[in-house]
Amino acid sequence: MSGPLVPLTVIKGAGHEFIPLPQGENATVADFHTMRTQTKDTPSYFTSGFYKIEAGPARPAYYTFEETKYILKGQIDVLDVATGVQHHLVPGDFAFFHVGSKVEFSTKSAGLAFYAVTRPVKTPHPNLKNREEEEGRNKSSKL
Repeated sequence: MSGPLVPLTVIKGAGHEFIPLPQGENATVADFHTMRTQTKDTPSYFTSGFYKIEAGPARPAYYTFEETKYILKGQIDVLDVATGVQHHLVPGDFAFFHVGSKVEFSTKSAGLAFYAVTRPVKTPHPNLKNREEEEGRNKSSKL
């Protein structure tokens, strides 16, 4: 191992329970942590958060970054436009979206997923400001 040890980041109460949907929308993302990676070959951003969707119109997405989604609650349907296959994701299911993936998200009820993406913050989690533990942390990694 080379270089100094780096402390981890802990965000207390990084829950999904208080993520409001924007007025007139049936889905939203809530990014709760981002950082510029220290990967030597190809540095990038690494951001994580929650995806929440309720019944309503399908939500199209075209990926210019990589993303993983792990379903926590409910169900999320994902239409893979490249293959025409409709995936019905339930708790415990995991999906990986490649650069160039084109999908449509929908649900018949409601769904919640944890995600990790290779992009900077897009929509900060509305209820997590100043929730990072401070002890031993460099404050520059906050949202």
